Amino acid sequence: MFSFRPASRSSFKNSDWWQNPFYILGLILLSAVPLFWPELPPLTDAPGHLGRYRVELGIHQSPWLYQWYSFDWHLVGNLGFDLFIIPLAHLFGLELGLKIGVIIMVMVTAAGLLAVAKAVHGKIPPTAAFALPFIYGFPFQFGFLNYCLSMALTFNAFALWITLKNSPYLRAFIFIPFGIIIWSCHSYGWGILGLLCFSADFSSDYRNARRNNQPILSALFQAGYKSALAMLPLLPPILLMILWRSGHVSDGNGDWFRFDLKIEWVLSALRDRWQNFDIASIGVACFILLLGRLRLAPPMGLACFILLIAYICLPRILLSAAFADMRLAPYVFALALVGLKAPKNQNFARIAAIAACLFFTIRTAATTVSFWLYDQGYQKQLKAVDFMAPGSRVLAMVSTPCLMTWVSNHMSHLPAMATVRKDAFTNSEWAIAGQQLLTIHFPEAKRFIHDPSQSLYPRQCRFRGSADLDKTLESFPRQAFDYFWLMDIPPSLWPHEDDLIPIWSGENGILYKIDHRFTTASPMLSAPKIGSKPKAVPAVK
Repeated sequence: MFSFRPASRSSFKNSDWWQNPFYILGLILLSAVPLFWPELPPLTDAPGHLGRYRVELGIHQSPWLYQWYSFDWHLVGNLGFDLFIIPLAHLFGLELGLKIGVIIMVMVTAAGLLAVAKAVHGKIPPTAAFALPFIYGFPFQFGFLNYCLSMALTFNAFALWITLKNSPYLRAFIFIPFGIIIWSCHSYGWGILGLLCFSADFSSDYRNARRNNQPILSALFQAGYKSALAMLPLLPPILLMILWRSGHVSDGNGDWFRFDLKIEWVLSALRDRWQNFDIASIGVACFILLLGRLRLAPPMGLACFILLIAYICLPRILLSAAFADMRLAPYVFALALVGLKAPKNQNFARIAAIAACLFFTIRTAATTVSFWLYDQGYQKQLKAVDFMAPGSRVLAMVSTPCLMTWVSNHMSHLPAMATVRKDAFTNSEWAIAGQQLLTIHFPEAKRFIHDPSQSLYPRQCRFRGSADLDKTLESFPRQAFDYFWLMDIPPSLWPHEDDLIPIWSGENGILYKIDHRFTTASPMLSAPKIGSKPKAVPAVK
């Protein structure tokens, strides 16, 4: 999509410096800077994914994992990083492999957005850099790795689709496997690719028909017919979808037309740590679109309109996957910004390019600091893992902010790192029938077998069946676990029980070893004492 031929001296003097290939390459490389310093990508679901990958790659070698987990390879539309991690883990190890994989994904997404800009405009517009911070939007912060990988591939595939408009047979040949690959990464990405490709062809065919003086209705019909035929190479995943959803899967759909949440997701498209700054950044993006009078290049105007309609119509839960609508919001912003036509006035174009570069730089710097702070919190809590025996069973409880609380600690699945590093069982994994290849079988754990039994929400946002520290201490089956791990919970709430022996404590975190002698003597212990002073614990700084 891009030409990175050595730039001549005259090209550096070109007033359109934002089209310089070194500038474009710099944007792609700098987009990954926030991920360089953290030891782990500080994304909410990422540790849980890592725990699943450890089972995927190590269940046949570990003497412990098979006791609690199964990993059954079969076809689902949600395999992106489960496949991508295999070569990465072999080359770099599991944890570093995930970090490198996420960095690659971010750069591929940036390259894809810029490739779309080049395909629709014929050159990179000055405002293109405004779109890149949306790569770190709320879906990415949540750690929806398979979905984000599918979107990275979708943008690049969409740019190629536009470029090959006049080579329909070559395009059909290429996009049959492309569609299957993107669907395999995540079915949502394949659906969005279909909407984008149809929009681009329909827009082009309609304009061609109108240039030939065809009536509006005739032009609409002809464009719709030709665009539908062009979509045939992208249809094979429909058969895969039927096979996937015809098995023993969960097909939960719900929370339709929650406009209160949809407004929240728009405001949260760049949600990270500093609410006023993040919402102001959304305001800047909207201002740029309005300043450009929403003049989008022809394929992008219709594409963004169709995606906006899809966003309004999507439920919050689709095919048992949560936040189906939220995942789309940042990418609609990104596509609209790369589709914005360049100002005709060259001075305005230069100002727009400088503003875009500053916006990208400021957001990247803020995300870098934010990710460093998240990582510091991770490392403080993960010191507890060093005190766990390999193959142990860990019941964890993590302080988890309410969903609508702007700042998150990104720790709700961090206990899964005990699985990664010690082949331990933890109660923070999720296993939705038909969505993941992981199955959990540990009936002794009772209701503390999987997510969200580890999440300790504030009382004002707890839902039926969610965790409560007092009730957990009263009811969790001591004989099924070896350790009790409290994470990001202040010392004033730490319990002091005879059968819970503190073996490590740090800042707002403590690890207890469960004394099973008390379990044998008295399965139902007396009510726990919360807030009393725990026994002396070796503090690890």
